[in-house]
Amino acid sequence: MQNMIDDYNKGQGVEDGVYVDGDNRQNIERTALYVDTPDVLTVTDENFKSWAIEGLFTDLSDYYANDPGDYTEEGIPEAYTQTFRIDKEVGENGIRMAGEGADLQGVPFGADPMAYYYSLPAFEDQGINIISVAEEDLNGTGTYAKVQPHGYAEYKESPFEGAVSSTNLAGDTVYKVFNNRIPMNWEEFRYLSKMFTRSSAYNPDSPTTYGSGTHWWFAYAWSVGGDCIAWNGENYDFSVADEGANYLVLSDTLELNDKTYYARDIVSYQDRAAAAEAPAGSVHELPSTYDALYEFVRLSSPVGGNGGRGENGYGIGLFSNDNAAGSLVNGDIALLASSESAITSLETSYRGKYDIAPAQQWREYEGGSVYYDGAETFENEYLKVIGETYDNEVYTGELAADEATGTPLVGRTSAFAGFMSLVIPARSDASLKDAAWKFIRWAASEEGQRYVMQMSDVPNQTSLAMSDDYYEIGGGKNYWALAFQAQGAEIGDWAYFEDGEWVNNWSGSFNGQLRAGYTKIAQFIANEGAEADRAISEVNIFLNGRF
Repeated sequence: MQNMIDDYNKGQGVEDGVYVDGDNRQNIERTALYVDTPDVLTVTDENFKSWAIEGLFTDLSDYYANDPGDYTEEGIPEAYTQTFRIDKEVGENGIRMAGEGADLQGVPFGADPMAYYYSLPAFEDQGINIISVAEEDLNGTGTYAKVQPHGYAEYKESPFEGAVSSTNLAGDTVYKVFNNRIPMNWEEFRYLSKMFTRSSAYNPDSPTTYGSGTHWWFAYAWSVGGDCIAWNGENYDFSVADEGANYLVLSDTLELNDKTYYARDIVSYQDRAAAAEAPAGSVHELPSTYDALYEFVRLSSPVGGNGGRGENGYGIGLFSNDNAAGSLVNGDIALLASSESAITSLETSYRGKYDIAPAQQWREYEGGSVYYDGAETFENEYLKVIGETYDNEVYTGELAADEATGTPLVGRTSAFAGFMSLVIPARSDASLKDAAWKFIRWAASEEGQRYVMQMSDVPNQTSLAMSDDYYEIGGGKNYWALAFQAQGAEIGDWAYFEDGEWVNNWSGSFNGQLRAGYTKIAQFIANEGAEADRAISEVNIFLNGRF
């Protein structure tokens, strides 16, 4: 950060005769925006809306429209820009617009996305071959020509030269392949977590106690188009357990309620009824938000717990309200869901023993993903082996696609990120606001963002985030996964509205009872649904552009 400021002072600062001085205050308090106000401030998505509503920021819309410099929102993921847009005034309908088209009160300054951190010693112990090949690079005749687009897969025959074989959970000799550049689907994630759960029913020889530590359900819900809230055209519903089908668009274009969708889009909540009546072959039905919640809850719900619907949970996820890096370091788990901030701890106590992979994604494969040896219970569930025969057909592991359109049957790639912005406090020195804007637009441009990526944060510029320059900062670690996740990341529910109070009303029960297997989804909704709906009814912010 200091290098960035110093170089700015040597360039634009000299030209304008302005000297920028940075300080190291962390987690600045709201009161600092009334007294001792800085001219430029970094603000996270968690505080942004409440402070903006209080009128503590300068509207930057005219600055951006008339004097953008080298900064442009083109080439930046929409979630980055929408997060820091909120109208200064409430509309005539009593609703304050946020997101797409709203007033620009902050400029994106990098993201801290969720990804999976996995233990290299644990993977080695189970004989897993790790590769790092982007999905688009798998087709062809090269080294990985026989590798299918899976996050985790098992092969009957060696899929590439040098692959080592080992015994899988079914007792068969296979070649296990983990590709840290492709998301695992739901079945692959739970199978891999099962492999790393030390249990007589799963794997008594697992090097870790549990398979995974996953505190956030966003990757599950968002991938199929769900969320804990949904706009019904007039107000928000508490939709965390909504049972209506979601839809993937197959057609090149599809008009629903005067909105144009394109192939691979997920239909929004308010357009789902129209999608259900769309021409045959134009949409593909996806799991419901309830299905996504059910899968997520079963991860940490213990065998013998409620499992979401009253049956056994998977018992493969470490239940924790805060999945700290220590759970990976101590051998509690093999896969840790965390933000980029986990790297600091891991570099201190686990350097060279971890790497990074994308979050889960809903993905459908030809012939499905699993088979059962006996009753259809999780204990008897196994991942299909590519090249093996099931029901008289050889399993190819090919990604499923719609026959008519060729559209791949995959959901959104998304998980949460913490976003940071640069703002100009409303009460800062008026005579310095033009200079403050010039610094902000430079810091948010490609030149300034090259310093942001040196801090490990994912830069706002997609061209930088997905470049070799950013990956090389990782020093051999898969920083591609962080950049990949950031492109489809969204703010978490704590930052949807003015503050996180509406979430706090039900999150304790969600994390402390539902995920722990003490209650069922239906009981959770019965206990917390009315209060959640009441809290949402008091919201006067519309998140324009959110699905």
